[in-house]
Amino acid sequence: MRTFADPGFFRLIHTLIGEANSDLRLKTFAHRGANWNRERHSFSGAACGFAVDRYLISKPNPNRWSLLFVKEIWWDENDKTIRSTEWAKPLSGDRSKILEWLRLEERRILARSAAPEVAE
Repeated sequence: MRTFADPGFFRLIHTLIGEANSDLRLKTFAHRGANWNRERHSFSGAACGFAVDRYLISKPNPNRWSLLFVKEIWWDENDKTIRSTEWAKPLSGDRSKILEWLRLEERRILARSAAPEVAE
């Protein structure tokens, strides 16, 4: 993961969200040393609908930073996805500190998945 547009970045964000808020009921939560705030805006009409999920991820001091992550989904009258896009933008703090935190989380998740399963 080199940038905030890398597919690995989006997989990591979805994994972190799934760990802390798998049923998406929480609007605010703390996970892995960061504060997460979620909002959903949606519209459903006769021909199409859309939803925009906005996450503001922020890390308190030291090395304070904040990152905006947005996922947008459009669907047709048959609930078939017709467009889906994601993007992220650092809002404050040092970009390298955000990437450092993300890389640490990525290593943690990879190590957990690579750990041998315990025999019962």
